[in-house]
Amino acid sequence: MGLGWVDDAAFALGTELSVKQVLREGIRTTVARCWVDGPTTATGGARTVVAKCFRSRAMSHNSGGYGAVREWAGLAAVPGAPRLLAADLDHGVVVMEDLGSVPTLADLLAGDDGDAALEAAWVWGRSSAHQLTASREAVSRFSDLVRQADPGTLTAGGPASPRLPERGAARLSATLRLPGPACQRLDEEVALLAGLDGVEGSRVCSQADPAPDNLLVTGDGWVKAIDYEAASYHHIAVDLVSLLTPWPASGLLAGTPGEFQAAVMSGFGTAHGGLADLLDDPDLDPMTGLAAMSTALQMTELTLEPLTRREDVGRFSGGRSRLITLWRSAAEHAAAVTPTLARACEQAADTAAGTWGWPEELPLYPCFDGRRDADSTTGSR
Repeated sequence: MGLGWVDDAAFALGTELSVKQVLREGIRTTVARCWVDGPTTATGGARTVVAKCFRSRAMSHNSGGYGAVREWAGLAAVPGAPRLLAADLDHGVVVMEDLGSVPTLADLLAGDDGDAALEAAWVWGRSSAHQLTASREAVSRFSDLVRQADPGTLTAGGPASPRLPERGAARLSATLRLPGPACQRLDEEVALLAGLDGVEGSRVCSQADPAPDNLLVTGDGWVKAIDYEAASYHHIAVDLVSLLTPWPASGLLAGTPGEFQAAVMSGFGTAHGGLADLLDDPDLDPMTGLAAMSTALQMTELTLEPLTRREDVGRFSGGRSRLITLWRSAAEHAAAVTPTLARACEQAADTAAGTWGWPEELPLYPCFDGRRDADSTTGSR
């Protein structure tokens, strides 16, 4: 993809821009750090900004899945997001503040200092508690912005791509060749996932895709998320599951020891007072189970077919281990609320490991080499 779109970003911002560094380039988006070559009134004096372009215009005003609408609304409304400086949804560009060349959580996990990663985990938990608390007052603004950009929206910013879990369940059923009655029960249980939208007045909103490479360790006592394409309002269980099992960094599918999750939740516990009513809800455990199941089914739909089709066992072992880990987690945490889906996930994990020969255990992130505790290690999503 060429960089002509930077002119669109510059026009939206109202000042000249030139590319300093391409930060990310994928099949859907390109992100670049840009010099501000003209007046800096729109940037509060900053001489660099980060601009992002969405390749496809099909989602320019469609909030149903991942895309520019959620990115724009998330940057504008979700607490802790980089400051939104300008946007042009018709051209698929957004411009935000530059948080600087700071390490991501992925950088620390891929390094050799486990203690630094654990410290960042604690800060991430603490930052998340603060940001989620503040987000309770931001849900209405987030929804209003989504509705403004997409008047035909069905949820005004609920969980992105809600059909993915349904399709994942259907794929799981077809792969396992489940009988008709079981398929009907699967459909009934999948319908329960709609509860992850949360109840009005008790919702939070967040970036909702906390991959380690989306989490910047800013060095001033905060971890800030980037990449708001999946931003949504939802039940807090969605964020709790993400905190306990963060998505794997691109190209580095690995697990974390129990002390990492303990550090995250320890930091979370220092600042979660404003979430007490949500965390004391007697339905929190079943909702957390639904969130774990939703994640497993989403990844089933997105990855099961290519992972079973490709023959290179070594190259794709990380993705296969991750999917087994997600199936086992969903089976464990959602057994009480979606028993048929839980059994299907457990059967899928057993089949993948025992019949297909998929590796069941993720390696630890490099910074934790030699720190594995067999009783407290979890796979990362």
